[in-house]
Amino acid sequence: MNLKDKKILITGASSGIGQAIAVSCAQKGASVLIGYRKNLKGAERTLKEIEKYSKGFIFQADLTDEKQIKKMFTEISDKVGQVDILVNNAGDAQPGDFFDNERWKDQFENIFFSALHVSQNFLKQNDKSPLRKILNITSYYGNTGGGNTEYFAYSVAKAALSSMTVALAKTNGKVLVNAIAPGYTWTPPWEGISEAEKKICESRTIINRCVAAEEIAHAVVGVLENDAITGQIITIDGGLSLQKLERK
Repeated sequence: MNLKDKKILITGASSGIGQAIAVSCAQKGASVLIGYRKNLKGAERTLKEIEKYSKGFIFQADLTDEKQIKKMFTEISDKVGQVDILVNNAGDAQPGDFFDNERWKDQFENIFFSALHVSQNFLKQNDKSPLRKILNITSYYGNTGGGNTEYFAYSVAKAALSSMTVALAKTNGKVLVNAIAPGYTWTPPWEGISEAEKKICESRTIINRCVAAEEIAHAVVGVLENDAITGQIITIDGGLSLQKLERK
């Protein structure tokens, strides 16, 4: 698929991986719809970068609220028409153990159900395109064997999103559904950790560094341009999973 002039909605595009994906898609000539919840300044920075290459639009919604999602899609339809591609990137990682039921609820609302409801609204649009695409940003923690017991609910919510990716891909050959599962990726939430903590994380990878957000974005663009990929979870973790295997 040629991304030029395609309308791509990217949730959580005000910073980090989402922002990098938005810019990479704009560099391919796509019209980028920037989804954000609270960080308007970040969304405006994303828009400024996008406009160096293509068209951009900003849409606000709390994706844990189905009414706001529906309102956002109405606004999108009125302003730009039908969305061709959806990138479900929104959702943050919060720690919590197995018995933290409040964390289970908020992580599933924030990560899984938000992506589910946005995907439902995306697919309910009037289908004018011969081919549409959904790409979910999951996590290495959501992969089999990758779960983190300090981020229990987050890991399981991401695993659920990966499972939904594969199941949804089986339902319609005119909607290609894939996921990218990042490992340790250098984004704003990491900026608060100490240098010692950063080195520990980097030492767990084969490449001895965190993945750059732009590297995730380049992979996203590659998947979106390829019309033969569907139902796949592509892990980009700098060899984190390989280190884990070696230690066994």
